[in-house]
Order: sequence, then C-alpha cells, then structure tokens
Amino acid sequence: MNIILSKNQLNKCIEFSFKCAENQQPIEFGQSDTISRSLKEIGRDNLIGKIAEVAYAKMFFNRYNIIIPLDFEYYPRSQWDICDTIINNWKIDIKATRSGGKWMLIEWSKLNFRQKEKNLSHLYFMSSVGWDRYNDIPTGEVDLIGCASINKLFIPNTKTLILKKGEFIPQTNVRLQADNFAINFRDLMSDWDIIINYILNHEPPNLENYQSIYN
Repeated sequence: MNIILSKNQLNKCIEFSFKCAENQQPIEFGQSDTISRSLKEIGRDNLIGKIAEVAYAKMFFNRYNIIIPLDFEYYPRSQWDICDTIINNWKIDIKATRSGGKWMLIEWSKLNFRQKEKNLSHLYFMSSVGWDRYNDIPTGEVDLIGCASINKLFIPNTKTLILKKGEFIPQTNVRLQADNFAINFRDLMSDWDIIINYILNHEPPNLENYQSIYN
C-alpha cells in the first residue's frame, strides 16, 4: 500500500530526526565494536523510521479511522520510547528501510533488551521509504509492505533467516553489524484489511513464555 506524505509532514520528520540525532550515541545499540556513525547518518536513520511512522498513522486514519498518536518528543541520551504504537493492547514496532531493500531485519540485541524489560512488541510492521539516493533525500513516498508476528521470530523457522554479524544481507553486498532475524518481504502478511480486523477483534498473545534468543 502506497502512502504519500505532505510537504509539511516530511519537513516535520526531517527537523525532528536531525534534532534527535544530537542526543544519540554514535555507536549502534549494543554494538560497541562497530564504526561510529556521523551525525548525518544518525539523522538519516531516524528520518527513515519517522517517515514510516507518519505514513502508517496516515493510513490507519484514512482507511480505518484509527488515530495513532505520533511521538515527536526529544528523548535525552539513554532514554527511549516504549514502542512505536499500540492498537487494542497490541504493541507494534514499525520497521523501515530505504527503497530497494527486500528484507525486514530485527536485531537480536534489541529484541533481547526488550525481553529483559518485559516490553516485547507483538507485531512488526515493515515499510519501504522512497529515497532519492543521488541527492540522499526522501521522496515522501512510502510503501507499507506488511507485518510479521513475534511468533515468527524463533529458532528454527523456515520463513525466518538467522543472519549473524558480519554476514551479508542475501543478494546484496551489505554486511550486517549485528545478529538479526530476517524475513523477506514476500513472506510478510500483506492484506491490511485482514491484519487490522484481527488486531481489533483479538487480544494480543501473552509473551511471558517467548523463547529467549540467547538460550
């Protein structure tokens, strides 16, 4: 499903993302031995994610009349939000990549941290953010790809790959800087009418017995 952000929405995302970058650490979460990111790189990563959040909020309101509060609060270093959004008690983590990517990646270190905090998400929504790579700027277009339940994130699962730090994302020359679960876009649930209807009419699963990835 394609969503187009207005100029005002896009500018708000840009301003927020680069302001947030000033308070963020240059090292990726839980990866003390990786190369430090520049302020521009941190801001760009923030921007990709924030554009995706705004696009989902726009879709939910326009298509399902569901209001998703958007978080534009600046968090001090070492503080963060609980999850990206909650619908009918379902905690949702919104993932995003620039256009051209074909995999939803979920870092083990972040998943492990959320599990320790008893704050796992029930669903992971994926999006592809339109990007002008020549000028390194967003186009304002977003493709809402689909979603996966946390129940797909376990070992073993034929639809979920385990990609270790240093390995390449399949069919790319991009090396991972952390251990990840990876699900190809084609294996995500993509019928939003079915997805939203299920969320609105069912309670989320109990995650207390979720299998730890480090056991």
